[in-house]
Amino acid sequence: MARNIFAYLFGGSIFFIAIPAIILYMASLSSYTFMPEGKVAVIFGAVSSAVGLLFIIWSNKELIEKGHGGAVVVGPIKLSKETIKLVTTGPYSMCRNPMHMGAFLFYLGLCCAVNSLLSLVVPFGFLLFAYCFAVFLDEPRLKRDFPEDYEKWIQDVPQRFWPKPKKG
Repeated sequence: MARNIFAYLFGGSIFFIAIPAIILYMASLSSYTFMPEGKVAVIFGAVSSAVGLLFIIWSNKELIEKGHGGAVVVGPIKLSKETIKLVTTGPYSMCRNPMHMGAFLFYLGLCCAVNSLLSLVVPFGFLLFAYCFAVFLDEPRLKRDFPEDYEKWIQDVPQRFWPKPKKG
């Protein structure tokens, strides 16, 4: 339990303090904007960040409750307990990496709120990192540890990051 708390405090400090600080620092380096000035940028940023935060929290909740593990596992570095069950419900029924999508939307929202073109390097750099993480570390482990469930899941949920509306 203490290990998971430490892992989430450590991971949270990176994702919710260090990376936003980098976004703010980058915004201070350039005056180029990418959105209309004023409330539009702030409102769009707030909505994007709120949706992203919702997906981050929801994804973590599903991993802890249904996967019986945590999200602070990066390849051989296991700060939190690895999931022992493949989670395919909740946000994981919409896309295979909802936590990464949530972090991208959270950072994109911060960039919109500060309205700095240069700061967009962070969310798009994170998206590149998330793609590589999913393809080279996370999904190979899931395929190895949960082969039958994984194959069914990728058939049911082919989209890696962006939720696709279900056909009714």
